Amino acid sequence: MKILTTLYDIKSMDELASLVDGFIIGNHDFGARLTHSFSIAEINKAIQKADQLNKDIFLQANQMLDDHLIESFDKFLDDINLDKLSGIVVADLGAVMLLKSKHLAHKAIYNPETLLTNTYDFNFLYKEHILGAYVAKEITLEDVKNIGNNKKIKLFMVGHGHLNMFYSKRQLVNNFMDFVEEDNIYHEKQNLKIIEEQRKDEPYPILEDKAGTHVFRSHVFSSLNHLSELETVVDYLIIDTIFKDDQYAKRILPMYQDRHGDQKLIDSLKRDYQESWDEAFFYKKTVYKTKES
Repeated sequence: MKILTTLYDIKSMDELASLVDGFIIGNHDFGARLTHSFSIAEINKAIQKADQLNKDIFLQANQMLDDHLIESFDKFLDDINLDKLSGIVVADLGAVMLLKSKHLAHKAIYNPETLLTNTYDFNFLYKEHILGAYVAKEITLEDVKNIGNNKKIKLFMVGHGHLNMFYSKRQLVNNFMDFVEEDNIYHEKQNLKIIEEQRKDEPYPILEDKAGTHVFRSHVFSSLNHLSELETVVDYLIIDTIFKDDQYAKRILPMYQDRHGDQKLIDSLKRDYQESWDEAFFYKKTVYKTKES
């Protein structure tokens, strides 16, 4: 099992290299929920740096693409050093087909967030010869293991971080600021939270980026207690540092690298970043209730 982390600053790659097998970067024109947005020049610089460090590096381009955006994405890819890029994470089947048309199917990683919940769905694109796919974030540990034991392509999984639980392509923060007739100074700000009246002790991080508006779970998901089980079924475990930075990654990653949690360090992280951790849906099946007549 390889460990990947999202990146905040290219300058941190040297320090992080001893703790990870690779990095995930992106540009806000085509990526959503990024820890940081990098320009084309910066992306190519990071790809070159990863190659020098002998590390994997993946491009996160997980927006839903309309006709105009997919044309722009096509041109954007022409400016990226694809030869040394390990893979491209996309959330749109149209993007998968675009990569196939550019003879890049072998670099495609499909991440539709919530859709890949069983072995059949996960292996659906095996015939397209893509590199891999992300399992859904809302499935149990047992389901992850079942898919992992029967997968035909590489299995990617978010192993640590805030999980996105609501998404709208609308710019909801901007709409609200328009309504109150004020300038929107909150676009792409990563320090915003929603506090519900009935759940005042569980603030939800919220982010508005070019892809739309995203609301995240209040708790940080941690898979530290189950790394021995995940080791044999997960190919790439992702440490998502959204709302944080590379200093957070430097403190988290040694535990995932050693496959062992340090309770004193965990308590320190929770205190310093004012966050709480849980195991999300590992033992909670998602149940859809129909309206009773």
